[in-house]
Amino acid sequence: MKELYIPYFCNTASLVEVSKLIGKTLKISHLCEVIEQYLSRQETCRIYDAFLFAAEAHNGVTRKSGEAYIFHPLTVAYLLADMHMDADTICAALLHDVIEDTEHTKLEITQRFGQKTADLVDGVTKLASGEFTDRESASAASFHKMMVAMTHDFRVVLIKLADRQHNINTLGSMPRLKQRRISLETLNIHVPLARRMGMNAMRTDLQMTAFEHLHPWRFKTLQKMMQVYNERQGDAHIKIRHEIIETLADKGIDAELPVWKKNLYRLYLRIKSRKGKKYINQYNEPLQIRILVNDKMNCYQALGVIHGLYHPKIGTFKDFIATPKIYGFQAIETSVTTPRHQLVRVLIQSRQMHYLAQYGITSHWRFPEMEDQVQELHKHLDRWLMQVEDIQKTHSTDAEFLEDMKADLFLNEIYISTPKGDTKILPNGATPVDFAYAIHSKIGHHCLGAYVNDRRVPLNLKLYNGATVKIITDKTATPQPAWLKFVVTGKARSAIRYWIKSTKAEDFQAMGRRLLQVALKTLQSDLNDIPTMQWKKILCTLSLKNKTHLFYEIAKGNQCSKLVSRRLLNQHGDLIATHPNNKALIIKSTEGLAVNLQHCCHPIPGDTLLAMLDPEIGLAVHRVGCPRLLISSENTFSLAWRENTNESFLAPIKVFVNNHYGVLFNITNLLNKMKVNIEDLSISGDGQVKEMYFLLQVKDSNRLHDIIYGLKGLSDVIKIKRAF
Repeated sequence: MKELYIPYFCNTASLVEVSKLIGKTLKISHLCEVIEQYLSRQETCRIYDAFLFAAEAHNGVTRKSGEAYIFHPLTVAYLLADMHMDADTICAALLHDVIEDTEHTKLEITQRFGQKTADLVDGVTKLASGEFTDRESASAASFHKMMVAMTHDFRVVLIKLADRQHNINTLGSMPRLKQRRISLETLNIHVPLARRMGMNAMRTDLQMTAFEHLHPWRFKTLQKMMQVYNERQGDAHIKIRHEIIETLADKGIDAELPVWKKNLYRLYLRIKSRKGKKYINQYNEPLQIRILVNDKMNCYQALGVIHGLYHPKIGTFKDFIATPKIYGFQAIETSVTTPRHQLVRVLIQSRQMHYLAQYGITSHWRFPEMEDQVQELHKHLDRWLMQVEDIQKTHSTDAEFLEDMKADLFLNEIYISTPKGDTKILPNGATPVDFAYAIHSKIGHHCLGAYVNDRRVPLNLKLYNGATVKIITDKTATPQPAWLKFVVTGKARSAIRYWIKSTKAEDFQAMGRRLLQVALKTLQSDLNDIPTMQWKKILCTLSLKNKTHLFYEIAKGNQCSKLVSRRLLNQHGDLIATHPNNKALIIKSTEGLAVNLQHCCHPIPGDTLLAMLDPEIGLAVHRVGCPRLLISSENTFSLAWRENTNESFLAPIKVFVNNHYGVLFNITNLLNKMKVNIEDLSISGDGQVKEMYFLLQVKDSNRLHDIIYGLKGLSDVIKIKRAF
């Protein structure tokens, strides 16, 4: 096997390891030595001039560690030079704190180093904290300013990321509270930004270092746990690697297996999600193996070899080569189990895929031959920056802008198609309303309904990867404030919020009146046909002051117009009143009704709800997708859970397992450790695979997700799904 050369970031080395090489003796000569390899003499001289300017500006200033301040911008510039960034970016890195911390102005930098460099420096410069009443407001405003600058030049964020990478690696001299604050900010803002730029090596370094400063004891404990685990499994791991290397070589595949260090922060999140004993073993924590080959075809050939060598774990295969992630990541991922019951996670990439995944948007500067691959990543980045501009145009507050951006940065993506075959990339958990706004803001504003794969669905349905969505619009339709409770994209949230802000209370009342009138019209009735006594009865039941208040609540999404119309007409009203049910206390707009959560689908808080008015049982509530629910525009109601529900609910799951000795004990033992009550259990299947049906008691869908995630870590578990 050939030895693979992996550059600094591709080896996911931390900045601390680099500092061991250059230490506090880092000099401008070290920077010049790097930039002279790819920049002209004239550009090198300009960078040297920027260093002299910064050194003079920061003269006499030291950092908390005691070192001269100039070491910080010099290190930031060195990190960017290692990526082979251009002269404007390197100059801006050297000058990035000059406007913020010294008396020098943007005009001076413009006159001496040019407009582009000055704009980059200004984009990175924080707003003066004295202008704000608290640190959070100042941080949100500075983030807003930086993102606006990024829409004009994405290099602003590259400088900011390198700046944060050095700052967080030198947090040791800071007070403990400041270490925690900066670490949390890094995980919430800078890590997802690095991911969006496709720079996974920098993202990993930021995560690891932030985790170390945020939870130093937990970090050291995990280090020790992994050290012990590796010592115990070391021989087995070496044997597995040799088996893979020899088998690939026998098949004529030129492959390399570079060391893949485990990200302790992501390991921490996985262990934290387990509700039982916090431990690491060969069954719940996989050996990670990265296989690098020559090209795409070799990737699929290597996959065949791995699946032929070991038993694949069902449900773990992902092909991100055919459908790359929006930040450029391409790979084949799979998990397998060896005959010695070692769980192995395998990631297969070509060498160029690997470099693109590590360097992201900066890949082509170090590797010019990768220009074509980076172009696709640039297209996705440009589309995202256009969304950032759209959010900016809604005149959100700094805090709202920050929250909207977090929503877009943190979520994984799904691919949704229009009926014409155009594809939109949305965050996981997106709804038809998010999809409508992704097409165009006007489509979102006038969205009336949606079809998913030719089936009418509620607007709060969570879309799934590969779905085809058709949006129904009406020029008279307007955004519903209730949409803010389920939309996930920053663009949709900001557009709806802006519409609400610009809409007066009288307009909401008129809209609510119109919605109720439309609902009554479908029932061959009219607002004027409702008797006064019936109005009083309904208003009293719903604890509302008057009709105007009711219209306002309907427009705000706190009352369902179709359900109110039925109640005004007293359809099934007497029968429902004789079936009081406290479930009305946990579902909005159902005061005074008999509410029945249906056992065919067992809806729990967090699920998207649909309900039908049944003359025998009252309001029959299902979760979306229930096969027993026939959706019709007249009889189906979209409802929402109330906040802070403290009840427990029943949720069925089906667990498919290999029929091995002790598998049932392992599952029930884990559920016991997670303090999960089992209401019912049944087993069916054949001699090879068993299907276990569990009826569990849970608080909400998040708790159920944690349980399923924990069970998936068991070696004999093949697949888990919620049952109907």
